[in-house]
Amino acid sequence: MKYTQEELNLITLASFEELTYKNAALLLSDMRDTSPDFSKYENILIKSLGGGVYNKLKDRYNSEKYRAKLISRLEDKGIKCVTYFSEDYPVQLKNTPCPPLVLFCKGNTELLKDRLFAVVGSRRTLPNIVKECKKVSRELSEKFTVVSGLADGGDSAALEGALERGKAISVLAYGFDHVYPAVNEALMKRVEKNGLLITEYTPQVAPTKYNFPVRNRIIAGLCEGALIVSAGSRSGAAITAKYALEYDRRVFVFPYTIGVASGEGCNELIKEGATLVTGVKDIYSDFGIEYEERRQVELSQEEESVLKLISDAGEAFAADVAEKLGKLPFQIIPLLSALEIKGRIVRLGGNRYAAL
Repeated sequence: MKYTQEELNLITLASFEELTYKNAALLLSDMRDTSPDFSKYENILIKSLGGGVYNKLKDRYNSEKYRAKLISRLEDKGIKCVTYFSEDYPVQLKNTPCPPLVLFCKGNTELLKDRLFAVVGSRRTLPNIVKECKKVSRELSEKFTVVSGLADGGDSAALEGALERGKAISVLAYGFDHVYPAVNEALMKRVEKNGLLITEYTPQVAPTKYNFPVRNRIIAGLCEGALIVSAGSRSGAAITAKYALEYDRRVFVFPYTIGVASGEGCNELIKEGATLVTGVKDIYSDFGIEYEERRQVELSQEEESVLKLISDAGEAFAADVAEKLGKLPFQIIPLLSALEIKGRIVRLGGNRYAAL
């Protein structure tokens, strides 16, 4: 993969774990120069990093050997870099106070050019809200690509709903050498295959408590709006909403009854001016998008099982679905046909199917 000198400057800077995201943003102004004066920021960096660390960074920054090794390591892992200077870098994110120098990506980077909408929720999301979140995300993905984290609960539900159309972006708070939470490894692979994974961290960076709220500025910054499906009073979802309000994004929330801990943050946001919504129709109306309500046709238990297998896989051959269900291929043909008629799957050719 070819990068310009300006892009290589940013990729090198982004590899310095010692730099805070705020210090990294300060360096942006000079990085278009093919030979930027790194020492121009000596006083700022020494004050926050110390003289020894500054000298170490300066040596690495000016080492062509270090850059070549860094790029090679990223390419070996199948990681594409979309830098602040790349044409593919999202404009809305670029216009936030501390944009990431680099988005390290796995998956379909074309999704960064789409209209983006955040859907996030806390880990402790009630089962009925999880179900509603999947539904709303599936409907939102008709007009937007849905952006979320990767936590259990609201985030996972948002991704699963949007993945039925392959229009899901997950923003990670760590590098690609790690998976957190481990229980969502399969979901992470599905997003990589059918959507897009992005992070501002190089592969070796492990998840830390500090990285998650910092990551949330990216989720908010990427999007035109954000739906908060659940949020405790001090949850990560509430932090994402705060960033969204700070960036003048439209914020929508599900309302909760008194005493529901996972909804305290949502009700607080309503008091602060967020828009109460009960479904995607309210969001579309706010954006001036015409909403065509579709009556969801009931599925049999067997049809649900087939649909889940196809949705989880992203796309699947009929024979593979039959094998996983312990059936012969001819036995699932009627189920696949029924799901096609009901508008829940589509035939891709070669006897492959994908969920809608």
